[in-house]
Order: sequence, then structure tokens, then C-alpha cells
Amino acid sequence: MENHLENIEMGSCPSCGERNERPDRFCIHCGNPLPRRRKIRPKKRYLLFGTIGLILAGVIGFFFIDGLESKLVGKVNGEGITRKEFLKRANQAKKFYEFRYGQNIFVGEEGKENLNRLKTGILEELVVEKILLQEAKKAGYTSASAPEKEIEEQVEAIKRTYRLSDEDLKKMIGGSLEDLKEKLRNEWSISQFVQKTILKEDQGNPNLLFGQWLSKAKANAKIETYEKLQPIITAKASCCRSGCGGGRVHPLDPKVEKEAKAKALEYYEKKTQKKGAKANVTNFGCHIQVDIIEEGKVVVSLTYNRGEVQEI
Repeated sequence: MENHLENIEMGSCPSCGERNERPDRFCIHCGNPLPRRRKIRPKKRYLLFGTIGLILAGVIGFFFIDGLESKLVGKVNGEGITRKEFLKRANQAKKFYEFRYGQNIFVGEEGKENLNRLKTGILEELVVEKILLQEAKKAGYTSASAPEKEIEEQVEAIKRTYRLSDEDLKKMIGGSLEDLKEKLRNEWSISQFVQKTILKEDQGNPNLLFGQWLSKAKANAKIETYEKLQPIITAKASCCRSGCGGGRVHPLDPKVEKEAKAKALEYYEKKTQKKGAKANVTNFGCHIQVDIIEEGKVVVSLTYNRGEVQEI
């Protein structure tokens, strides 16, 4: 009976051409054997469909996860930095520099290099900002606590400084006024955290204290970046904060560059007992800065002056 149920009806007999209504082994008209074909047992069929389902689920899951990762340019302690956020910030910075220095600043080979440096700086800025906002939140300082009156005053101060209307300001920042206000709120929470938790109203060197704290915070943070960009400067000397801005690069004597690089690496290797790091030297005019780089990331920044180096 079991073997009988395993056969399927083949239709017409290949010998006499007569049709058989039942799935018999032999033709009921001529007696010749009928072709046999085994059924797929239900259990096997379900197993097959289940296997296909798992494979499809795996493929869909892979592309879904891959799609999510492609929307991120990095993560800081598990918190993602979205590509949208990165491109928006980069575009705002690009428009600001074009507004201030002219449209040609990002044109040609030099312009491409400027744009790459800009994007590198934006990514590093976002990483540091994430670290600071995360630590500020732990300490109880959030953007929601920022006094709106103070934020409005800062917006008006920016407009007065650059003599801008609301529309001109939007063009300069490449976004809305609310975007600017939210950025100022974040800066407020970071400022409160830095002043009251890191510096603690200390009368020493604030740049040195902050630089030391940031180096430790970055070393302890789990930082992942997915954009292949050039290493950049992560800290600024006090002279930059008070005047030059640390954004304009000046030519540098190759001999001085070599000496600065050697001194900085010597200092770093002696301090950490590590070898194999690289050094990037930049002349900002007001100071010469050397950034020590390991695995594509700046781990410490120093100033170089007449054979001496000092951490920023």
C-alpha cells in the first residue's frame, strides 16, 4: 500500500495511449507497466522549503546589515555617526569656506586636497564631539539644559560679526538657523562639562589639561571609522585659539621638518616605549605642530620650537 501511494498518475499509457484514471502500476487497458515516479515526501518537501527559507533569510539579513553599515561613517562606543550627519556637516563647512574665501578654494588638484583635509577634519571633529557629548551627558550636561536666551545671543553675535542677514547666515552655514542653534546647544553642554569637570576652574595650562584628558578619553573609547581619509591634526595650540585659527598651512623648511619629526618621535618613543609610529609636521605660522600617528589615528599632538617639543 505504501509503495502504491508513492506513485503518481502519469496520464496516458505509453503503450496503448489509453488514459488511466488511477495511479496503477499496470495499464488497465493493455496490461503493460506504467512509468513510475516517486513523490517527494511531505516531510522532505517541508525540509527543502525550510532550508531555502533559511538561506534567503541569511542573504536578506546580510544585505540589510551591510546596508545599515554603509549608512555609517563610524562609531564611538557603539554610537553611530551617520553618513547623512557627516555629509551634512562637511557640506556646511564647505559652504562656509567658499563663502569666506571664494568658490575656487575647492577647485583643481589643490582644491581636492583641501576638500579631503576638510572631510578628514570633520570626521575627527564628529568623533571628538561624540566622546565629549557622551561624557557630558554622564556628568549631567545636555543640550536640553542650554539657556535659550544665551543661544539666541550667540546667533545674533555671529550675525553682527560677519554683518549677515538671516538668509546670508543660512547660506554661510549651509543649513537652517535651527541647525546652528542645535550645534550651539551641544557646544554649550560640552563647554560646561569641560570647564566644570575637566578643568575644574584650574589656573594651570587649560590647553595642556584638556589635551591630556582627550588623549586618555580617546585611548579608552572604542572608535571605529569606515572612511579612508588622511590623518589630521586633532589639537590646537593656545596661539591658534587666540588668533590664527590653526587652519592655514605655511611652507616649512625641509631641515626644520626633519628635526621636528625626529624630536617628536624620540619624545613619544621614550614616553610610551613604543616604536613604529609616524609623524606628520605642519607649520601653522604661529607654531609648528607635530602629530604622532598610529594605525591611521593621531594619538598625540606636540608643538616644536628650537629643538624642543611639548604636548598640546
